[in-house]
Amino acid sequence: MQFFISSTFFKVAGISIVIFIVLDLLWLAVIARPIYFKHLGYLAAVENGRIVFNLPVGLIVQAIIAVGLVVFVSLGLQVNHHLATAVGVGAFAGFVMYCTYDLTNLSFVKGYPVAITLIDIAWGTFQGLLSGVYVYYLTRWFSS
Repeated sequence: MQFFISSTFFKVAGISIVIFIVLDLLWLAVIARPIYFKHLGYLAAVENGRIVFNLPVGLIVQAIIAVGLVVFVSLGLQVNHHLATAVGVGAFAGFVMYCTYDLTNLSFVKGYPVAITLIDIAWGTFQGLLSGVYVYYLTRWFSS
């Protein structure tokens, strides 16, 4: 457990936050923007035909998710230091986190689209998988 108070952990976590945020902003602002706007625009603040994000809150949430993924993947790597372990743990953690959010929304937000639920869970799983890859390699880089 000393790993979690090491300079390696803080470096890996800091870089992972940046990578996660860049990937998520690319996803939300470019790749998935049309589909999210089409299906969730009724829930969003919209100005000039664009969704207006509360950027500070969004960045905090993304940083929390990123650090959570780093912790989960790092725990997996403490047990078995293989890329497959990191990818598997990351994908599973991403799946669980995004299922929690999306299935909760689906359970009580009126009209919450099943398609968005499935797309978002797939994205979260993929983000987790990617975090497994970069956490693995960053940990190796900073540990050597």
